[in-house]
Amino acid sequence: MRSPRDVDLKDVNWPALISPGDLVVWGQASAEPDSLTRSLMAARHKVGRFRAFAGIGYGDCVSLEHADMVEFTSYCGTGKNRSLGDQLSILPVHYTELARTLISCADGQLIVLIRLAPGNDEEYFSFGAGGDYLADLLPHARLVIAEVSSETPRTGDGRDVHRSDLDIIIRTASPCPQPASQSVGETERTIASHVAGLIDDGATLQIGLGSLPAAILSALQDHRRLGVHSGLITDGVMELSQAGVITNESKAIDAGCTVAGVLSGGKELMGWADGNRHLLIKPSSYTHAESVIGQIKQFTAINSAIEVDLSGQVNAEVAGGRYVGAVGGAVNFMRGAAASKGGKGIIALPSTAKGRSRIVAELSGPVTTPRADVGFVVTEFGVADLRHATLDERRERLMAIAHPDFRRESEA
Repeated sequence: MRSPRDVDLKDVNWPALISPGDLVVWGQASAEPDSLTRSLMAARHKVGRFRAFAGIGYGDCVSLEHADMVEFTSYCGTGKNRSLGDQLSILPVHYTELARTLISCADGQLIVLIRLAPGNDEEYFSFGAGGDYLADLLPHARLVIAEVSSETPRTGDGRDVHRSDLDIIIRTASPCPQPASQSVGETERTIASHVAGLIDDGATLQIGLGSLPAAILSALQDHRRLGVHSGLITDGVMELSQAGVITNESKAIDAGCTVAGVLSGGKELMGWADGNRHLLIKPSSYTHAESVIGQIKQFTAINSAIEVDLSGQVNAEVAGGRYVGAVGGAVNFMRGAAASKGGKGIIALPSTAKGRSRIVAELSGPVTTPRADVGFVVTEFGVADLRHATLDERRERLMAIAHPDFRRESEA
């Protein structure tokens, strides 16, 4: 049990808290405690060289400028992480293994920076915009520093974290970080229409981040009784919930509730989340657990990729020799979908990128998701159903959804 103390942000003495060699882990997406991370980066030369693990970031804390004193590691090469180039180390692990891997890598020198919302009383706090892998790290950290922001939504019952789980509490009125706006084009809308045709009324969805997932959510306005159990949710989930499309009424577990690990969105999403008892923010050990997902009927996992080969193998990590994606939770969700009664595992992607086919004879990067875990592949040219298909049938069906200009090239 810890003995927390309240400290003003301006009085935080980072050199007294962090030692060279410590591994500092902070929340990602809209759950980043950006007041803390900005303050830490400003003090990095006084602290000395330390390690930092950063997920998806929307601010300016992950940058080459800060790499002079910070050894950055991540599970993904998305967003601001791409700016680090070879100064970023990647942990290529499944999301369910991420917390255990970080505990092992920290070797007793783990420090957690977490954004929380005020709870129902002074003894408790809400995970707010994210529990995610940080929730699984809290019991193992040498030091836990919480930014408790009045502008962070109170989710769930407001009793996720007790004061005794924290060492330092810093009160702010900092709004949750927001992602940059993304445009949805005609290709994304066409793919979304194909994906929507695969989603049954009453299904429970897992979906990711980006313009294509946004288009897919927009294409579901005519569906009914949908549920959500996902690692991350965006404004599109809010809009479908407000429209009465997402009700979660068909779920065998967490009935009536949307389940997510972290939020990613703007002020409207945070306002919808605030005080919403039908939104449960959970640790990644729960959101990504195949044993949990398998209990949900018609669980439909929707993930993207950089490229897919003609046997159905998926590369979601490397493009043009650069690490731009992640192993992430795709395999966890796809296997969970396979264990779900009536479940479906879907990979959706445009057929081309920068003048090159994304349906290829041979992957140019690693196999992120094995072919045995892929149920459907969708491009703007249609749907390839790979369930129960032989290798020859897979090749034929995937060729049919490649861009016509590249079908011979892909076949080579």
